[in-house]
Amino acid sequence: MPRYFFTIHREHQVENDPDGLFLPDEASALSYAERTIRELRKQSGYNDPALMMMITNEARQTVSSLPFFPGQ
Repeated sequence: MPRYFFTIHREHQVENDPDGLFLPDEASALSYAERTIRELRKQSGYNDPALMMMITNEARQTVSSLPFFPGQ
């Protein structure tokens, strides 16, 4: 099973995901990222629409990037 990493990019800061998660495929990684963004937006400090979550694979190639837009 492949491993995916979920890194949050702020204007002047990056929150790395050193461990990642083993998930069946890219669709599962995208679904996980969407759920995580929804949960994080409920917390203080994660309601900035300029935030981005980058999904990378084990080779550290970008699979997708998701903005923290309201309503997602």
